[in-house]
Amino acid sequence: MFAPIRWLILALQFATILPTPSVRTATERDIRCSVVWFPVIGMLLGVLLWVFQSFFVHHMPSLAASVVSLSIYTLATGALHLDGLMDTADAMGSRRPREAALEIMKDSRVGAMGVVVCLFAILGKWSAIASISPDHWEPFVVVPMMSRLGMIWSMVVAPSARSQGLGALFARKIPRWTVAVATCLCGAVCGLVLPFQQCLWVLLYAILTVTLFTGWMVHRFGGTTGDTYGALNEIMEWVGWYVFLCASA
Repeated sequence: MFAPIRWLILALQFATILPTPSVRTATERDIRCSVVWFPVIGMLLGVLLWVFQSFFVHHMPSLAASVVSLSIYTLATGALHLDGLMDTADAMGSRRPREAALEIMKDSRVGAMGVVVCLFAILGKWSAIASISPDHWEPFVVVPMMSRLGMIWSMVVAPSARSQGLGALFARKIPRWTVAVATCLCGAVCGLVLPFQQCLWVLLYAILTVTLFTGWMVHRFGGTTGDTYGALNEIMEWVGWYVFLCASA
């Protein structure tokens, strides 16, 4: 199988629950190279969100339409990133020492802090999406795309907090060319669909969010994990929706 196609299938299997062909043999290098497709998958999921929002907003109130479309969008990802957000919030909220907090993050059970943060994340995205007219399709493409690019940036700049797990598989181990290709792709898409000023705002919020969040994770846990990547994705989406709301105000 042609390598880029194999990487695309692996990325789809990792980031969505969409049916894909099976990949019989996949090396760790294949898995690391697959991240180059993350922003593309974000764009596809964003288009899915926009299509459903555009359809349902003509058949029900905007808030109700947003519930349905956001539910479909979240289910398409298997709620993977929300799970990472909740696990990270539980670990951060525990105020335990580093190793104990990492064990809490690894625990599959969800605590009160995780539930509260997840609720705020969903409510925030729901209200923001309901406030953006489907006639303006650009945020639906750009926000999910940039949130996936943010995960790639975090992978390349921060060490892993654990010796095993997704963080150890990706942290400072993904090929540099994947970062360059993904970044150039996102920059090209933003330049094509957004005014120059909005491109600057998108770049600014992306860099600030990744820098502040990743730095916080390194300070608290000594590095990043698979859960913190998911948390970063959710936070970048949340911030991104409100950046576009402020830009259109």
